[in-house]
Amino acid sequence: MSHELATLFAAGFVYLVLLFLVAYATDRGYLPGSWAAHPLTYTLSIGVYATSWTYYGSVGYAAHNGLLFLTIYIGATLAFVLSPVLLQPILRLSREYQLTSLADLLAFRYRSQAAGVLVTLFMLLGTMPYIALQIRAVTESLQVLSNEVPSNTIALVFCATLILFGVLFGTRHISPREKHRGLVVAIAFESLIKLIVLLLIGAYAVFSVFDGPGGVSDWLALNPQAIEALYRPVGESPWAALVFLSFAAAFLLPRQFHMLFAENLDARGLRTATWAMPAFLLLLNISIPVILWAGQKLQLGMNPDYYVLGITLSNGPSWLSLLAFVGGLSAASAMVIVTSIALASMSLNHLLLPASYPDPAMNLYRWILWGRRLLIGLIIMAGYGFYAGLKHSQSLVELGLISFVAV
Repeated sequence: MSHELATLFAAGFVYLVLLFLVAYATDRGYLPGSWAAHPLTYTLSIGVYATSWTYYGSVGYAAHNGLLFLTIYIGATLAFVLSPVLLQPILRLSREYQLTSLADLLAFRYRSQAAGVLVTLFMLLGTMPYIALQIRAVTESLQVLSNEVPSNTIALVFCATLILFGVLFGTRHISPREKHRGLVVAIAFESLIKLIVLLLIGAYAVFSVFDGPGGVSDWLALNPQAIEALYRPVGESPWAALVFLSFAAAFLLPRQFHMLFAENLDARGLRTATWAMPAFLLLLNISIPVILWAGQKLQLGMNPDYYVLGITLSNGPSWLSLLAFVGGLSAASAMVIVTSIALASMSLNHLLLPASYPDPAMNLYRWILWGRRLLIGLIIMAGYGFYAGLKHSQSLVELGLISFVAV
C-alpha cells in the first residue's frame, strides 16, 4: 500500500499549519501561560535533541551496529544526570552575563572576540550536514510512502516553510535574550508528537506484526541471530568515543544550548529535566529493537533507516503510515527551526556586526532584526544546498555522526 504524493504533501502542510497555530496561540496568550513555563514543556523542548536521526536512523544504525545505537542517548543521559555540576552552573553563568550561545560563552571566558568568531564558523560548517540530513529524511520518507521520487520543489517548500516559522516566532524581539514562548511550546509539541508516534508504531509492531509479546519471544527463539546481531558489534566498536560525543552534543550543539539556556524561564525546569530528559530518551528508544525485528520478520527489502515507515505500509492502516510520516516531519522540522535561530544569533553577534556595523543614521534595531531574519533564511538554504549536492550513499546516522564530530 502506498500514498499519493499529494496526500502526503497535504498531511505535512496541515501539520505545519497546526504548528504555526500552536506557536501563535501561545504568543497571543490564547493558551495558558503556565503551559509555556511548565518544567515538562521545557523538558520536551530540549527533546529537539532527537531529530530524524533518532526517528528513522536509530533503527538503521541498530540493524548494522546493534546496541551501539544507544550510545548516542547514554552520553546525553549522563549529561543530564550530571546537571547539578555541569548544566546548572552554565545556566547561572548564562543568566548572570546574558550569554545566549556557546560562542558568547567562550568569547566571555577567554575575553577574545576571535574565540567567538571561530566557534561560530565551526558551528556553521559543522551543522550544514545535519540540516541536510533533515531535508533528506523528509524527501526520502515521501519517496518510501509514495513510490514516487519527489521533486526538489517539495524540499524547497519545506525549507521555505521553516524559514517563515523561524522568522515569525524566533525573531519577534530585537534582543536574542528575549524568551520565545511560542517557539518553546511548538518545539515541545513536536517532541510529544514524535514520542507518541514512535510508541504507537512500536505497539503496532508488537501486537499486529508479532500478535503480542509472546509472538516476539517466539520469533526470537526461532531467530536467535537477531539477538546476537544486537550484541556482537558492541565489543568491537568505539563506543566510548560515541558516548563522549553524545555527552558533549547534549548541551553544546547550537539547538541544545539555545533551548537549555537561552530559552530557560525558570531554573526549576532544568532540575526537572535532570530526570525527565533521560526518561524521554528511554521512551523514544524503547520501540527501536522491536521495530527492527518487525522489519526483518516482514522481509521489507528496504533501507532499515525507513523500517518505521515500512512496517506501517506492509499491512497497517493508512492513517498509521500518515502519522508515521508526520512524526518524522516533526523530528526534522524542529531541528532545522531551532538550529537556524540559534546560528543566526551567533552569526549576527560574532560575524556580521563586527564586520559591517550599520551606519549610525540607520535604525539600528530594525537592522539587527532584519539581519537575524535574513541569516535564518541563508542558513536553511545553505543546508538545502548541501542536501542538493549530497551523495545519498551514507546512512542517516553516518551523516549525523559527521556533523557531531565536526561540531
